[in-house]
Amino acid sequence: MNFRFRRSRVAIAIVTAVAVTSVGATVAVATSTTPAGGSFRVFGVSNGLGPGGTVLLTGAIGDHGRSQTVNKAGKPNSNGGYVKLRLSQGTLMLSKTKLDSAINKAFNSATLNSATCSLSVAASGTLPFVSGTGMYAGASGSAHLTVAVGLILPRSKTGANAGKCNTSNSATPVASRQIVYGTGNVSF
Repeated sequence: MNFRFRRSRVAIAIVTAVAVTSVGATVAVATSTTPAGGSFRVFGVSNGLGPGGTVLLTGAIGDHGRSQTVNKAGKPNSNGGYVKLRLSQGTLMLSKTKLDSAINKAFNSATLNSATCSLSVAASGTLPFVSGTGMYAGASGSAHLTVAVGLILPRSKTGANAGKCNTSNSATPVASRQIVYGTGNVSF
């Protein structure tokens, strides 16, 4: 079965769960005090199909916002190798190439349940900080994230594959969900 389309969509959405940009949002720095740095936790969720999701960070980075997959220049790009977190006190950009590689590997070995047309995978990777703005200017460190994705594919309605799970590149899952969780360390 060909899961190539799902890998790229889910990789986009996964790291977008830990990454969607709020359109037109202006980042305001609430205080001029630089955080001390240290360990933090990441919690993210998305529908697994869209441009991103919501993200919450606790600990040395206590903030929340949205995420988006971007290119090296920080511009939205569904195939980009970076994730931009637009948080309430600044932005953080992280490289997601190791996580993307782990996700692709997980999808390559995934087995579709043909009775229910469902599939789930989990993968982990380290995302180093690339840049930051606002409260997070000068941030360095990384986050180690685990992504769990579940999806249900539609069934083909016509043709020789009628009634079978539609695994074509153009098939949009009936439902999907992704959860991102991880820890990291940051210094300023």
